[in-house]
Amino acid sequence: MKCGSQLPEMYTPVEPDWLKRLVSIMGMEVVVETTRNSIYGRLLEVEHDHIVLQIGHRATFIRCQQIISVMPLFRC
Repeated sequence: MKCGSQLPEMYTPVEPDWLKRLVSIMGMEVVVETTRNSIYGRLLEVEHDHIVLQIGHRATFIRCQQIISVMPLFRC
């Protein structure tokens, strides 16, 4: 890499209230609507730039920039 060359930077705005709501539903089954599709799984972790869903026996990482909505699933 040359000296003085700039690396691309990614900026992720953080909505504190949105993150608090996600933290409040950790451990629950959720459906996450992304820019590509909808994903069903258990919400394991919430970070400022991504969330982690458990789908079956796998952990799936979803960037917050791709999330349109998150809805908990209430099963009877």
